[in-house]
Amino acid sequence: MKTLIYYLNSQWKPLPIRFWHILSLSIIIWLAMPFIVSTLNLAIGLVDFGILHVVLLAFSCWLLALFSAYHIFRLLLSQMGMPAINQLTNHFNLLNLWEQYLIYVACYALLLCSAIGALIAIC
Repeated sequence: MKTLIYYLNSQWKPLPIRFWHILSLSIIIWLAMPFIVSTLNLAIGLVDFGILHVVLLAFSCWLLALFSAYHIFRLLLSQMGMPAINQLTNHFNLLNLWEQYLIYVACYALLLCSAIGALIAIC
């Protein structure tokens, strides 16, 4: 009984969000979407009700592509003898502000183009 009281009184530590959490949540939303939308408003009129499923499928495929690209990048870094990612981020922090901004904008553009490409490929 003491361990249960200790467990309930202890501070809750937030867990880091992992890729699998997001993917499983998107799959659950994908399966529950018709029930959620129909319970919100019975008089709802969508032109194509399945488009929400297609967009969620595209988002899941995009997440899977990002996850696999990240792990392939880490594998290639370790195989080529390059420094670890935390060392690369330390070197990134040493760059000038405009160089960091330029890299942020380039990464944002790449992520945006890949998301649009995933939507186009699925739709």
